[in-house]
Amino acid sequence: MTTPSPATRNPWLKPLLLITVVLILPLLVFAAWGETFLSMVEQWQTEPPARWTLAVAVIAILASDVFLPVPSGPISTLAGSQLGIMLGTTVSTLGMTLGAIIAFALAKTWGRPLAERYSSTKQLAELETACADHGVWMLILSRPLPVLAEACALLVGALQMPWRRFLPTVLVSNFLIAATYSVLGQQAAVYGWLPLAVCASVAIPLAATWLWRRSRVSRQTDDV
Repeated sequence: MTTPSPATRNPWLKPLLLITVVLILPLLVFAAWGETFLSMVEQWQTEPPARWTLAVAVIAILASDVFLPVPSGPISTLAGSQLGIMLGTTVSTLGMTLGAIIAFALAKTWGRPLAERYSSTKQLAELETACADHGVWMLILSRPLPVLAEACALLVGALQMPWRRFLPTVLVSNFLIAATYSVLGQQAAVYGWLPLAVCASVAIPLAATWLWRRSRVSRQTDDV
């Protein structure tokens, strides 16, 4: 009897990782100006922009997540520090959700022809089945993770997940994430450790992504 490969058991894994590799490239650009970003944090503390100007900027920056190397964690943390928990949570939720909607809509419109071009009918059927069974949980678990969140939104969009399943899932998940970061930012501003909180909001999601990928590799090795 032939033992199914990990890619056969989890047909969504290979395309998800492929999309992740493509999306992770812009993060290298962000890493190059990470020091500049921290200096911006200090400037925001001493000379914060106008409240509603900042709110609009946060929404616009987070909504562009699929196109630019935008780390939602530190942006939402900064929003909480300057706008407070309620408004910070609201604008971060709106921005992250708009970004997810853009990625999903683009993939839903143009992703299917690309998937049909580079995948066999059998592979597409397996991916669609996996998406129907596990797509919602994939969205929930990937939402806090940099790059994987966008990769998952693109993947389920290309696989034509219905809007009625996608939108409530990302909206609730983004709200919980935004609230967590906003509380972190507000408390950090009160006690004077905002730069440390911003660094933590970058490092913790990256560490979680690394652990997720490591666990997937270990599981595949054990299953072979």
